[in-house]
Amino acid sequence: MKKDTAPAAPELEPESREQPQASNLLDMAKARIVRRAERQKRRLIREASAAADSRPGRDPFDDDDDLLPAKKEPGKKFSTASIFEMPVLPKRTSKIAWTPVSFLLAVIVPTLVVGFYFAFMASPQYEVETQFAVRGANQSSLGALGLGSLMGTTAESGDSYIVTDYVQSQQVLQDMRDQVGLDVRTLYAHDGIDFFYKTAADVPLDKFVSYWRDMINVSFNSTTGNVTLQVYAFTPEDAKRITDAVLLVSENLVNKLSEESRNQYTDVVNKQVERAENRLASVREQLSQLRQTEQAVDPSTLASMETSIIGDIEKELAQIRSRYKALTTAASREAPSAKVMERRIIALEAQLAEQKARVGSGTVQKTGRNAGTGNGNLTEVIDRFSQLSIEQEFAVKAYSTSLAGLETAMVEAQKQERFFATYVAPRVPEIAIYPKRFLNTLLGFLAFFAAWLVGFFVYKSIKDHAI
Repeated sequence: MKKDTAPAAPELEPESREQPQASNLLDMAKARIVRRAERQKRRLIREASAAADSRPGRDPFDDDDDLLPAKKEPGKKFSTASIFEMPVLPKRTSKIAWTPVSFLLAVIVPTLVVGFYFAFMASPQYEVETQFAVRGANQSSLGALGLGSLMGTTAESGDSYIVTDYVQSQQVLQDMRDQVGLDVRTLYAHDGIDFFYKTAADVPLDKFVSYWRDMINVSFNSTTGNVTLQVYAFTPEDAKRITDAVLLVSENLVNKLSEESRNQYTDVVNKQVERAENRLASVREQLSQLRQTEQAVDPSTLASMETSIIGDIEKELAQIRSRYKALTTAASREAPSAKVMERRIIALEAQLAEQKARVGSGTVQKTGRNAGTGNGNLTEVIDRFSQLSIEQEFAVKAYSTSLAGLETAMVEAQKQERFFATYVAPRVPEIAIYPKRFLNTLLGFLAFFAAWLVGFFVYKSIKDHAI
């Protein structure tokens, strides 16, 4: 009989044939599956040929790494589905559990450090609280009931805001040093203060002001207009001393603002009164000089006197003329009595002309002890007296009006005055309420835990998406 021979194995193609180059991971996986299928097919053909010829053979393709699990598990049945399965890579096992280690280093250790600081190193802080308000004399009933905000911002509210900003400024530190003799920097430079809060006694005020703002708390209630001040220090006496100094310089500031407002309100009126007073004094001085020059207190009296004199002269002149005419009719003009009357008529006419010149025009020629000292006729004197009298009347009225305005301004200035009222006086604290040791430690733990949790999730997210 003819010996059955197994069909010859097909000629194997060299392994080095060119394979399509994959451009991405999916193409690479597909090419790998195709190669595994080809190698598996060749192996089955060889096993069939070897069983027919009773000559087992070995092919170098059997050494493929992807077929090692089949060799190690001879009892495992072959399945074509395994051809399309990706090889299972062994997982790398880490000897160190980094999750609890990171939790220990990022959360537990910092929390222990924070708890140790607050338990054994943090200095106790004492709080002194006081409340004050800036009030005015013209405060309305709505403001007293706390409803002043319905009418808008008042002057008292503006002053309260000024005091609030003043307490947090560098100026309050300078004023406490100059007015009270208290350098606040020395109170926060004691040896018993922990290193986080201790400051130098000679630190510049420009840098110390930020530290000062951390050690005080100022709040303003816009509804009631009250200001609440909280001062923190490391001894009860220092906290009370600082609070008293702040209240003193704040009260001085309010008094200064009130005085400046009052002076500014009355300065204009005072200048008006001064101008009216100077005007009245000038008019009175001119009237006085005119009276001394004319030797008459009242020009109307002087006019009456001049008119009376002129009337008497004219009357006497008329009588003498009548007698002279009668005498010249009865006797000769060369008679001695006629000559006397004629000279008397000439003298009276000259005197009458002089008196009329005093009232009308020409230069006044006074008679009597101070004759010749006048410098004008009676009409000019009366006009000057009338002008000065009218000016004096207006000056008096203006002066009276300015005085009334000054009184009104003084009343309004009193209404603009501000008062610094402390209705919750500061007192020496008995215990230190800060720091909150357990609460601060708990807050530190929560902060560290939140930071670690965020970092943990970020790390896991990056690791899961890594190629």
